[in-house]
Amino acid sequence: MYDKTARCQMEVYGWDSDAFAWFGPTQLSFRPAACRHMIRQLVEAAGSWHGLLRSRVPGEPSFDFRASFHDLGDAGLGTIDLDGSPGGPLEVLLVIPAARRARLRPELAFEFASFLRFLDGPETAGAELPIHDHVQRVLELPAGPATLVFSIETRSVLPEVRLHLSQQAEKLITAIAASMAPNDDSDAFADHDMAA
Repeated sequence: MYDKTARCQMEVYGWDSDAFAWFGPTQLSFRPAACRHMIRQLVEAAGSWHGLLRSRVPGEPSFDFRASFHDLGDAGLGTIDLDGSPGGPLEVLLVIPAARRARLRPELAFEFASFLRFLDGPETAGAELPIHDHVQRVLELPAGPATLVFSIETRSVLPEVRLHLSQQAEKLITAIAASMAPNDDSDAFADHDMAA
């Protein structure tokens, strides 16, 4: 049987605040079964969601993250923060499904960089132009079949939190991409069974 989810490509471009540099694109596996409950929540939330992500790694302390998602029409915006920590989010995600590339606002890169600056994290000060320029450059490339993801760590992340944050970011990215697909007239996720 042909599995359409095998065609779901996700390319992640990441901003390393410590190195003040981009890395990627890195291919991300699309594994909706690992986050089917969150996908249902995002689909039912009708464009905006805020919730708790509990991260458990064997042999490591557990962490509770706060996450949010907003469907902006042409892209999805997600944030992740450590529950109870001061300041802005630890990570900001911009998810652009391939089916939405044709309707991207020309000012999306500018608005994304402006939003990051609005968060006023110390690691984003002075990073606005490199972030804007890279996002704009990638968006100007010929549209391909991949969902584009821009992942920005907005604050220094402690080593013991990094693995947890990475896992939860991957989960949120997958849930955002899957929850946006039904509104895209795209068959990329059509065979995806969220009840599986």
